Amino acid sequence: MLTIYGRKSSANVQKVHWICLEGNLKFKTINIGGKYGGHTSLEFKQINPNSTIPVLKDNDFIIYESNSIIKYISDKYNILKSNNQKDIALNNQWIDWASLVFGLQCATYTAHNMLLPVEQRNPTIASETKKKIITSFEILDNQLNKYNFILNDELGLADIPIGCWLHRCVILDLKFSEFKSLDRWYRKLEENEAFHIAVISAPLPPN
Repeated sequence: MLTIYGRKSSANVQKVHWICLEGNLKFKTINIGGKYGGHTSLEFKQINPNSTIPVLKDNDFIIYESNSIIKYISDKYNILKSNNQKDIALNNQWIDWASLVFGLQCATYTAHNMLLPVEQRNPTIASETKKKIITSFEILDNQLNKYNFILNDELGLADIPIGCWLHRCVILDLKFSEFKSLDRWYRKLEENEAFHIAVISAPLPPN
């Protein structure tokens, strides 16, 4: 059985839950981070010296960094796996974009609207970040004008991290209904049982 270390409210942990559920893999979750703490303990640092979540333990194999984890699971268990080198490269491109651009924007907006103590929230940062998120909506909408999902007409690996962060936008009441293709894609994700369990049903940060 796989063991996932991390709180269920984390978008990065939700990626791992989603792909495991997509492949009907058995796993257990050990709550770390957020209100649970534990991520800075010596015990946890032995499996991830960065003190970040998620971490995956697959028997005696341990791996951290959420994008690396979902790629590992995809490859090993043949879940949403492509054997086409161009498709693999494009999946990697969008997975990186999901973290380094879109995810970073969503995490910053979350901090200044939900996570930070009220006196530490900066409305200017929140406003500027919201503008960047709207630009990311435009980028996604243009991509989804071409296909039903991010890279083609079937759910792929890149849909997972982007879908997790887009749901965070829903939680934060960031509207994207004017972006018709993006909105259509999110409605398709809502029909996905694994997405419902791993993402929609997850608690709000920092729980």
